[in-house]
Amino acid sequence: MERQIISSANVKPSLPTPQTLRRYNFSMLDQIFPPMPIPVVFYFSDASLDDPDSSIPQITDHLTRSLSLILTRFYPLAGRATAEAEFIDCNDAGVPFSVARFRGLTLPELLATPRPDLLLPAPDCGVSAVAAVQLNFFDCGGVAIGVVFWNKAVDATTVVAVLRAWGAAARGGHEAVCPNYMAQYMFPQKESVPAQLGSTADIVKIGKSVVRRYVFSASATSSLESKASNVADPTGAELVAALMWKCFMSASHANGKSTSFLTQTIDLRRRAVPPFPKECFGNLQALAAATCPNDPSPPLGSLVAKMRESAAKIDGGYVDRMRGDGGLMGYYENLRRVWIGYSEEFDVLPISSLCGGGVYGVDFGWGKPAWFSKCDSGGEAEVWNRVWLNDTRSGGGIEAWVILEEEYMKVFERVEDLRGLAIVDPNPLSSDEVGLFAKL
Repeated sequence: MERQIISSANVKPSLPTPQTLRRYNFSMLDQIFPPMPIPVVFYFSDASLDDPDSSIPQITDHLTRSLSLILTRFYPLAGRATAEAEFIDCNDAGVPFSVARFRGLTLPELLATPRPDLLLPAPDCGVSAVAAVQLNFFDCGGVAIGVVFWNKAVDATTVVAVLRAWGAAARGGHEAVCPNYMAQYMFPQKESVPAQLGSTADIVKIGKSVVRRYVFSASATSSLESKASNVADPTGAELVAALMWKCFMSASHANGKSTSFLTQTIDLRRRAVPPFPKECFGNLQALAAATCPNDPSPPLGSLVAKMRESAAKIDGGYVDRMRGDGGLMGYYENLRRVWIGYSEEFDVLPISSLCGGGVYGVDFGWGKPAWFSKCDSGGEAEVWNRVWLNDTRSGGGIEAWVILEEEYMKVFERVEDLRGLAIVDPNPLSSDEVGLFAKL
């Protein structure tokens, strides 16, 4: 396999950002989140139907032009963050955009053992850049678009909005997504804000991590529902999250921990009263927290109930307490109410879900992606246990990315309920879900 970087440039907004918008202040909620990357990759198996090399200039030009168009609206992404992370200088420096050619490799071959980290822009591609892109071409005519966003500036909802807007512009669509920048005024910046509890700063460890992908078909989630009959209308995401927690409890107990602490990422846009516009730019998320002793076989329904109870605390009152000049005191009050009983001795498992977020609606003119992935490759490093959930391409199932310490994974993957329901690390390009799950 040979990766060749063909070109690198900064894509700037098609129109200059007005002087009145040159400073984008981080909101208090932005300040809370750690300065970590959000790396994602979209895979398109038949984007280039001709010879890949002859298609590269045309596709590159098409995508950079459409990105330039949407940056006039998402102008903070083309700016540069200050060293103190107080604001973004919206100076139109541009989004670093590199183009890579993989020779001797097809997209199906790469995805037989996925390495999404190879498809992302280099970490140093743009000092203080808010977003960066790497466009990847393969021998088969497949294309992968790797994008890294800075979590200090955006959350997952904003990421999807940006990518869908970019896709619409690439298709020549007229449905313009107009971001709303009200968060910086509704939750004004504070002089000093601590990192959010449950962030990587609290739970990072040194060791070796292992990544597994567990894919649940619609019939598998229906089977889980039969095991949670004591809760009303559980969603597929709730059921899979509860199963992930149950398996983690077994691993946690085997590694000498008595209690597990689950955190769920909650979108504040939908919890506010009245709801905030879905186009609100920035970090509008909170962590709900639930505690459970490491029971060797907890009822699935009871875990779903605990998750719902903790998520219900993130309500309109929670949002209102953080608004305005007194928002920092409201933030501390929210911590007291939501994280009551938390101990550093607990084993923490953060779960985030993109289910229903519309990532498979990102269309650059080649139809919906063959696959979408977050980017965790495991290995020796600073590690922290966590789970990402997303819809499958067909929308009928759930895909769970599980990143655990090596010793935890040895126990986690042996839990009978998990082995009997999920397919482990299937080839993402196996589009026939009926065939994929036939053996269930």
